[in-house]
Amino acid sequence: MSVSTDDGEYSARRIHRSLGGTTAFFHGYSIDELLLFLGVAFVTLVGAAVVPSALTIPVIGFGLMLGCSLAILHKVKPSYLWLTEWLVARLGWAIKNKEYTHGEDDSDVRYLTRLGRVYPHAIERTDGALVGAVKIEPANMALEDEDAWARAVQSLSEFVNATVDFPVKFYITSREVDQDDVVRDHQHRLGDADVRSRPVLRRLLKEYVARNTNPDGDVDSERTTVREFYIITAVRDSDVTHLDETGDSVLAFLADLRVVGRLFGRFQSDGLSAGERERLKEEKLESRLAQLRRGGASLYRCSVSTVDAYELARVTKEYWTGRTETYGDISKAIGTFPVVAHGLSERVPSNPHPDDVGAVIGETDRRKRSTASDRDHEADSEWKFPLDEFDDEADGTADNEVDESVESEGDGAATSEGDESEKGEADETSVAYEDRLDDPANLHQSVVAPSTVDWETTYAVIDDETYVRTFWIEQFPEEPPDGMFERLLLETDLQTDVSIHLDPFDNRSAEDMMAAWISDLKVNQHDSNSLQAEDLQEDIDRAKFMRSLVRANKASFYRGGVFIRLSAGSKQELDNKTTRLRSIVKDAPANSTLKVANRWQEKGLATVSPLGRNELGRDRMSTMTNQAVGATFPFSSNYMMMDEGVEYGYHGHNGSPVRIDPWSLETGHSELVVGMPGAGKTFGAIMRMLRMMKRRQDTMLVMIDPVGGFEGIADALNAKTITVGGDTRLNPLEIRETPADIIESDDGTSPLSAKKDEVLAVLENFLTARDIDLGTETGVLSYVIDEAYRQAGVVEDDVSTHTPENSPTMADVHRVLADIAENPDEHNIAESESARERAAQYADELAIAFQPFREGGAYENLSQPSEIDILEGNDKVVYIDLGQIEGTASGIDRQTFLMQLLLSTVYQQAKKTDKNVEVAIDEAHYLFEDQANLDFLETAFRHQRHAGLRMVLLSQTAQEFYETEQAEKIIGMCPIKVFHKLPDLDDETADTVGLTREQRQYVRSADAGKEELGYSQSLVRVEEHGTYPLHVVADDFEKRVIDYTPDDRATIERAINSVPEDVVEFEQFLESEARRNALQNRLGLTDEVLATLAEYGGVEGDGVPEATETVEMGGEGEETEEKATAENVAEPLTRPDGGEVRE
Repeated sequence: MSVSTDDGEYSARRIHRSLGGTTAFFHGYSIDELLLFLGVAFVTLVGAAVVPSALTIPVIGFGLMLGCSLAILHKVKPSYLWLTEWLVARLGWAIKNKEYTHGEDDSDVRYLTRLGRVYPHAIERTDGALVGAVKIEPANMALEDEDAWARAVQSLSEFVNATVDFPVKFYITSREVDQDDVVRDHQHRLGDADVRSRPVLRRLLKEYVARNTNPDGDVDSERTTVREFYIITAVRDSDVTHLDETGDSVLAFLADLRVVGRLFGRFQSDGLSAGERERLKEEKLESRLAQLRRGGASLYRCSVSTVDAYELARVTKEYWTGRTETYGDISKAIGTFPVVAHGLSERVPSNPHPDDVGAVIGETDRRKRSTASDRDHEADSEWKFPLDEFDDEADGTADNEVDESVESEGDGAATSEGDESEKGEADETSVAYEDRLDDPANLHQSVVAPSTVDWETTYAVIDDETYVRTFWIEQFPEEPPDGMFERLLLETDLQTDVSIHLDPFDNRSAEDMMAAWISDLKVNQHDSNSLQAEDLQEDIDRAKFMRSLVRANKASFYRGGVFIRLSAGSKQELDNKTTRLRSIVKDAPANSTLKVANRWQEKGLATVSPLGRNELGRDRMSTMTNQAVGATFPFSSNYMMMDEGVEYGYHGHNGSPVRIDPWSLETGHSELVVGMPGAGKTFGAIMRMLRMMKRRQDTMLVMIDPVGGFEGIADALNAKTITVGGDTRLNPLEIRETPADIIESDDGTSPLSAKKDEVLAVLENFLTARDIDLGTETGVLSYVIDEAYRQAGVVEDDVSTHTPENSPTMADVHRVLADIAENPDEHNIAESESARERAAQYADELAIAFQPFREGGAYENLSQPSEIDILEGNDKVVYIDLGQIEGTASGIDRQTFLMQLLLSTVYQQAKKTDKNVEVAIDEAHYLFEDQANLDFLETAFRHQRHAGLRMVLLSQTAQEFYETEQAEKIIGMCPIKVFHKLPDLDDETADTVGLTREQRQYVRSADAGKEELGYSQSLVRVEEHGTYPLHVVADDFEKRVIDYTPDDRATIERAINSVPEDVVEFEQFLESEARRNALQNRLGLTDEVLATLAEYGGVEGDGVPEATETVEMGGEGEETEEKATAENVAEPLTRPDGGEVRE
């Protein structure tokens, strides 16, 4: 917990370098160093006493020379090592085998991994400890502010204080993940009918697949480096011996003494059998893991999951081999847990799951005991589970010593001796010696270990291709800042593995340590001058304060160390990365000092490894409070790669792809996209549409376009084009049957009532656009809508009547209005006569207001049954063009009205389709300008998940979406928000959106899309996942489609000399296909006409008008017969909107 108050108390966030470690005992010499000198003196005196008198003086002289040499070495040794450590390191290096290989007679490389054996639910280390782990799904801390980091640090501080009362390791590794599944999805799309009918889409898919497959056609996708986070703990024999009373003895006390403790430890017995010890270790490990899972749930924005032995073995293998493994591969390699070479029985395959092995072992043992109880040796020929039942040797004994676990070479159990007849009479389950597998420990070590390791003083080479170097952090800042290792963990290109070891002090030891420190400070204060005394008094006061926190159980102390392994592909690359790593660790916020494990690379690699304990010694660690541990908060990640997602861009910090699957989000599917003109808003939206269509077969795309921004992609994708504003018939009152699951999941509002509210909103919007404000007339209009549906035969509780054929039209509305005006008494619209008269008057006024819907009116086409089914048929892409509506103020109002009407139609039809429907609406802020629209939009957004509807709203600013409470509520149902450059984003809107100071600054200064830059920047926020800075980048082929416009001929010509040949060819292909699609979908030309145009060259012209002119005029200078053919082609052609190509 954070402890810093306003009344002068000190911060408890402290890291002390020497407190709790080895300290200088006398004039800079540690006790071990003094013992070394005393040992030299003792050996010298004894030697002088036993040698002949003639050699006494030489022996004494040699002893003095050796003592002086040690004193000189003490001066020249590295300051961060004690003399004893330095000598041991150099002597060990002198006799070390500099090359480890993988073979039957070479156990060094197998022992290197420190893996003893893999069991179903834990891994046994070579020192006998059982190792287990939990995995942390980290928090997304990209562009988070100080408050968020403070909460994260606080959560880790409280976690370690309340949970970590045993040694643990925070292990952070980086691994490469491929995108093979994404590529396979694209490959599968090539066979879909909608792709085969769209040559441009098919070509885009082929280009993508070609880039991500090798010449043999096998998937070879790009790889991305990501971080994984684990908390690992181990239970040693010493952790369970205290559970037995016999451990409380004089030997136990002597075994804890320095230097001589190991001697007495050999004679100490805990009174436990091997089976009891293993059982207690299992129980202790499971208890610790459960404690970590419970406590880890409180970590800020993190989640905790269990890691089984297979997963931990995979992580270990990836660490030592440098190659990415899959869970299935490692389980096949390690998961045999064999008893014999061919399995236990016919029910267990040669590579079974350990749980299956354990079950069959138990059954087999019971059968053996009942049928062959006289064969005691057979009990030693099987590996048993759980752990306390297995035997490593034929005599049934178990030994956890390191050397024996390494040297055991699979002797197996001793086979029974006898003649051939005795073998023939053996039980069918008995196994001959030659059929037995090697020792499982050796097998498991061989699976995980590298093939070779070559050692150098400051680095090692694994498998002749991976260069690694290990470090530890020698000096920490005294008061570490929040997220002190954030920069290091974000640099995935460095290929670092980080282990943070924590060894807790118990409260009694911590109090004693602090008391001794306070006493030492007081002694130093007494011997110092006045200025130093003041500084020491502040240290004394802080120490007293921290001791009081420990006594109140508000703080805890840990011996903590940070160890790092750096990997590279060559020695030069390793040196370059080392320089970069030193800079990152030295600079803020880490502000630390890094040391290379010189001549200790094996110990360093083992220390960093997932299974390894700290072999570099406690003096490579510092004493930290739990608040200081919290400041390290390593569980920060910025990756967003959802399984079925489409790529929104690359992460602005680590370059990883950001893939989002809107259809899998729990709170909705819709998206808000805002950005100033030229910021890349439309570019990014079209890019995501393309990628959605490239990957998802179950999604339809509808583009509602008032300004022509989607025209190019519509032509390129051969979209079904609907031009609104001519004679296209749409019925605002059309209702369709609502599926039962939507009705059941609704909030109690019936589909008919919702549709009536929607129609009322549409008509109110129509009137508002003409400055007609409804007052009490609203009641009359509501009655008219009710009556129209009633007379049409649409029944509330009978959804089978909810069909387009039963739906009333605006003509029916006019008929009901006329009837009310003429016969108000026949309608149950009011009680009093005066009210009925006013209703009749209102009906007349409404009839006049709705005059445009009458025959001959501007909206006559909206008074008839709909002639189009937007979402029906095989059309996966639909383009709704509103561009023919005039661009005046009244035209914008009309566009708003039609946008709402079209959205209503899409919503009604989306409820019936079995596909997901994505509706992209450009200039969507117009829909939020009046209350009538907001009512309808709230209903549509509330039902989006059940209807399989996703709305993508594009606009130039964000403010208009937050001006009213209802608009804010609607936008709140957009779980995805994409912010491109918004230099004028005000703080009030940013606060409402929830952007931090860093995030709003990013949005204001984001780079707009520029050709020379190669990307545009945006910020994407995904509800329940976090916020991510993006670089929006399209490949060369996507970019051509996104940028395509019908007038792109000149652009393509200019690009011929500056782009690759395949891209130029694609541009020409795109131009041809887009023109052909435009002529078919916007002008209604048939295939026969297009063939004729191709003969005259019209399809290859510079624009659709020229093609039309070719149709009208025919070929100039042709003979009469050719002119006649052209005239036949020039006959009036009906467009989809009811108009004609020519008059």
